[in-house]
Amino acid sequence: MSKITLCAAGLAAIVGSVAAADTNISLGNNSLVGGASNTYTFNLSGSLTDFSIAFDYVDGNSASWASDMILQIIDPNGVNKYWGGTNVVPAGSTFQAFWSFDGSGSTNSGPYSDTSNAVAGMSGNGTWTFRIWNGWTGATNPCQYNNVAVSLKGSIVPAPGALALLGLAGLAGRRRRA
Repeated sequence: MSKITLCAAGLAAIVGSVAAADTNISLGNNSLVGGASNTYTFNLSGSLTDFSIAFDYVDGNSASWASDMILQIIDPNGVNKYWGGTNVVPAGSTFQAFWSFDGSGSTNSGPYSDTSNAVAGMSGNGTWTFRIWNGWTGATNPCQYNNVAVSLKGSIVPAPGALALLGLAGLAGRRRRA
């Protein structure tokens, strides 16, 4: 078996295993006053069946709660949904659900997490947009939503173009060492 055939078989095995695994994305650290948001984009392909989110909340002494955080997801086809929040409604977006930790029980700083399967119809190949909001406009001091990690479930993976570039880089690197 040639080295190129062996590398191609290895790449096919990696791509196959990626398709069956969760895709994890980081939405970083977000310091947000009421109504403010940060936007992140990822080149992904596939269908979303559910997701889980985890983050560390730091109260900004502004009457905001961890459950005021909004996660908005827009797929490449324009399907636009959001979860959580209080009195902010992202433009063109459809409300899906409050967090399981909704309400005054989430006033304390600390770790929070939830899972949602209210993602029907979200799919596509291309740019997926994820936006984190402080969904309480009364928050005059910034709150921290840190280490925001989202695990996407379904058939969603990095878009084929991104995987192809990784594969070509691996083959080129292998060819130079041969």
